[in-house]
Amino acid sequence: MISYYFISGLPRSGSTLLSSILKQNVQFDAGISSPLYYMAKNFRDLITNSEYNHSVDDEKRKKILHGIFDSYYYDVNKSTIFDSNREWTKETSLLKQLFPYTKILSPVRDIVSILNSFEVIFSKNPFHTITMLNNNISVFARCDDLIDSERGIVSRPWIGLREAYFSNPDMIKFVEYEKLCKNPEETMRSIYEFLEKPYYQHDFENIEYSNEIFDQQCNLKNLHTVRRKLEYSSPRCVLPPEIVRKYSEMNMEFWKNLN
Repeated sequence: MISYYFISGLPRSGSTLLSSILKQNVQFDAGISSPLYYMAKNFRDLITNSEYNHSVDDEKRKKILHGIFDSYYYDVNKSTIFDSNREWTKETSLLKQLFPYTKILSPVRDIVSILNSFEVIFSKNPFHTITMLNNNISVFARCDDLIDSERGIVSRPWIGLREAYFSNPDMIKFVEYEKLCKNPEETMRSIYEFLEKPYYQHDFENIEYSNEIFDQQCNLKNLHTVRRKLEYSSPRCVLPPEIVRKYSEMNMEFWKNLN
C-alpha cells in the first residue's frame, strides 16, 4: 500500500534539492511539481458546481480522489510518495481527511534571499522574456510582482504556508534551506523523525538533478538544477539596498518566531 506525503513550501528554498535527496531512499519517490493538486481541485469544483452536487456523497468523493492519486502514480513502484506542489498548503484539511497519517515538508528561506535567487536566475537567462512575471520593467517591479498579495509567486505560497501552519501545525515541518545545505544529515534525520520513518543513509556527495523540459516551459534554464555535491555557498546579493531594506523590515519569516 502506498503512503502519500507532500512537499509544499516557498520557491527558491530547496524543494528540488530536498526531493533529490529523498529519492535516494529506495522506498521513496519524489520529484518536481506535479499537477495532482489541480486535478483534485478541478474534480471537487466540477462536482460542487454541477447538478450532481447532492447525489455524490463525501465518501464517494473521497474514493474518487484516492483514485486520482493512485492512477497518477500507477507506474511508481515505491512504498512512499512525496507529491510536490506549492498549493497543497491551502488544502491541509482535505489532505488530513484523505490521508490521516500524512505530513507536509515545507522548504523555507528568508524572503530577501528568495528574491535575490530569482534575480540571479533571471540574469542568467537574458535572451528570454520572463514569462512568469506580469511586470518586468525593473528589479523593483519584479520584486513587487513576486510579492504581490493576489498573484505573487512568492507571496501566494507564503500565505498558504501561514494558513497551513496555524490551522494544522502538526502536519507541517519547516525545512530551512541554509540548514539543509550546511547540516544535511542533521536536517534529514529530523525529517525522518517527523515522518516517523527509519533513517536512510543518504549520500550528500552525489545528488545531482535537473529537469530541462519543465525549465523550458518557464523560459529559465537551470531553474531546477541541483549540483552533485551538497554544500552551502552564500550567493552574491544583486538586489539594490532599498529592496533589501524594504523586504527585511517586513519580517515575513514567521517560522523563526514559533518557539
